[in-house]
Amino acid sequence: MSMDERPLYSDARFIRDGPFSRPYRLASISLGILSAVFLIIIIGLGVQVNKVNDSHSTLSLNSSKISSQLAQLKSEHKSLTESKKVLENQHQEDAKRIKSLQSDLNTQTRLKNDLQTQNRALQEEKRKLKSQLTNMEDNCGQCLPNWVLMNSTCYFFAVSDTLPRKSWSAGRLECTKKEADLLVINSKEEQEFITDTLKALRYNLPFSYRNGFWMGLKDEHTEGVWKWLNGTIMTEGYWMDGEPNDDMGIEDCAAVYPTINPMQSWNDVPCSHPLKWICEKEIMKPS
Repeated sequence: MSMDERPLYSDARFIRDGPFSRPYRLASISLGILSAVFLIIIIGLGVQVNKVNDSHSTLSLNSSKISSQLAQLKSEHKSLTESKKVLENQHQEDAKRIKSLQSDLNTQTRLKNDLQTQNRALQEEKRKLKSQLTNMEDNCGQCLPNWVLMNSTCYFFAVSDTLPRKSWSAGRLECTKKEADLLVINSKEEQEFITDTLKALRYNLPFSYRNGFWMGLKDEHTEGVWKWLNGTIMTEGYWMDGEPNDDMGIEDCAAVYPTINPMQSWNDVPCSHPLKWICEKEIMKPS
């Protein structure tokens, strides 16, 4: 074969760089690099897509679990609400029962207190009746009828409604008509006896200025110096709180009242004021 018959590009090794081949090479390299970059980006996007898909699957699974838990919580909430309603109804029934029991207890307590009060009243009445019976037995043949005996002294209490209230002088006159005189208290024992007897005779009225009983005690000669009818000066008195106060400067006679506290039962009263009275006289001893 002659040289004229050889192919124009039979061997690439014989191709030499010409002035226009270099830019094509650079373009080829750039395209390769871009292809590689795109490939990397595509791979990265694929990885991210897989991750997103995995995350989506996880979220879907979690969402399913949350939905299941939410349904369970709703069911439990409904159950708890029903249980709460049942308990509230039970509580209301229990509250009504407790209120009823408390009312019954209060009623029983009141009945118990009333019975205790009645029992104390009956015991006091029994004591008074026993005291009266003892006085009547001791008084038999020693004191006049309607008089009460203590030790060697007979006492008359003007508690009858048929006896009108009188002044101090008029009350004393009633005593002298019976060969006696107004009450003179010589001891604490006698003071307690007088107030207890007033209560035993059912003269246990609410305190009032007019519910007193004259005693043989006055301070008309020297204000503040109280003297008994027998001439002795009073050394121990059983005055109410704040008494004697000589109100308006005219309270010169003393009276005893059936107060709860027998140690605080005296009051100073104007001698002209109408009150009941108490007489006393000694038993005549045989010679």
